[in-house]
Amino acid sequence: MTLEALRDVLSSEYKGPRAVFSEVHVLKAILAIGAAGAVGRGKLGSLVGLGQGEVRTLIKRLKENDLILIQPDGCRLSRKGEREFQRLREKIPWSSSVEARSLGIGAKCAAVLVRGAGRSVRKGIEQRDAAVRVGAIGAFTALFAGGRFTIPGEGADCEKDGPRGLWSAAREAGPREGDVLIVVGADSEEVAQLGTLSAALTLF
Repeated sequence: MTLEALRDVLSSEYKGPRAVFSEVHVLKAILAIGAAGAVGRGKLGSLVGLGQGEVRTLIKRLKENDLILIQPDGCRLSRKGEREFQRLREKIPWSSSVEARSLGIGAKCAAVLVRGAGRSVRKGIEQRDAAVRVGAIGAFTALFAGGRFTIPGEGADCEKDGPRGLWSAAREAGPREGDVLIVVGADSEEVAQLGTLSAALTLF
């Protein structure tokens, strides 16, 4: 999903109800619809974390930007939406709930791998702040360099300590040199997952 496509949905010049959602909600909606094939309005609102009125506005804007089709079985991606979904899957090839409580960033954690985003990372503060803005407790960012997950700006090996299950899962995702792993913690899995996408957007 390109930032341009996200921002088109959120444009302040759009004629209609003012958007009370953000880029991350648009991003998650495209992901959810693309993964499921078809999603009803109620289910989409639950997945994205929006109320009935908000998700109605989101669906209207997605449709009028030619990203989705409204069919009897729910919302489906249009051809344009499918193209954006595939671009997104290339940028974010893996995301999952993970067991990472020992990182001290929240009881429920989720992780996302952002392809080739290493040059955009400083010390991970931007990713943490983006995750916190959508309700997460904290976030941890690691850079895949030299065949290991390392701390940005320091180069220290992250995999020597911390939750082994996390690093095992991240390696199974097939990281490449220069990829970025973001782990987000929250009080619920839904918020943790939303936090990973919010953090990932800082690297687009």
